[in-house]
Amino acid sequence: MTTPHILTAIPQRRYQLGSFLVNILGDIKTDDPTEYRYIMALIDEGEQQPCLYVTAEVNPPTERRQGRYRIRVVLDAQEKEMGSADEWGDIENFSIFSMGIAAKLYQLSDEEPRRLG
Repeated sequence: MTTPHILTAIPQRRYQLGSFLVNILGDIKTDDPTEYRYIMALIDEGEQQPCLYVTAEVNPPTERRQGRYRIRVVLDAQEKEMGSADEWGDIENFSIFSMGIAAKLYQLSDEEPRRLG
């Protein structure tokens, strides 16, 4: 898998995290075989395309023992699955967790996310 191929999505929340803009997307339509609950797209100031995606994906029924949703991190051509849990279906939990991943990867531990209107 590469970056999510988003056809349409509705921004649910926006944050400023240091010099980055964070978009939490929901109601995602895609032609990927994956069903997305939420996608966090991190965009560096002055850039057009996200530099990082964190996705909450619906697990197939045979893989739901650990949770209904799995977290996947996509950075450049690399991706890593970060485990499964039911809590990633909640926008608040997903937002906090995905921004925590972004803060670690981009060394923003001193930055507080600021929600934008």
